[in-house]
Amino acid sequence: MKAIQWGIPFLLALAFQGSVMAGELVTAHIGADGQVLKQSPVWISRVQHQPQANYFTQYKLSLQGLGRAPGFCAVSPIDASSYDKQLHGSAKVIGVPSADKLTVMTQLVDLSGPSGDNSQEFLLMCVR
Repeated sequence: MKAIQWGIPFLLALAFQGSVMAGELVTAHIGADGQVLKQSPVWISRVQHQPQANYFTQYKLSLQGLGRAPGFCAVSPIDASSYDKQLHGSAKVIGVPSADKLTVMTQLVDLSGPSGDNSQEFLLMCVR
């Protein structure tokens, strides 16, 4: 009886892992200036870097070769160029990604006073 109790969750976990692995994972490393530093596979053709001083920075990514929209995307700020960026740096995917475009916003949150340039280096991962 205990073998059956442990077997069912194990089989469900394997099924979930298999469904995740069926999707294609694409990743990218984007510099604070909007330059694509690394990507695997090649799926980003261009990045528009649009800073808004003391507010946020928007990165509009033009995508290629995905065929269909990603089902899920996650972004993580990794900018260690200043203490404020390490402590207050934030990044998020804005809106619903499509097969040909994706928008990321970076921001320095909870700073006392003006934040200046909110551009940040980040890692991006999408599953389709």
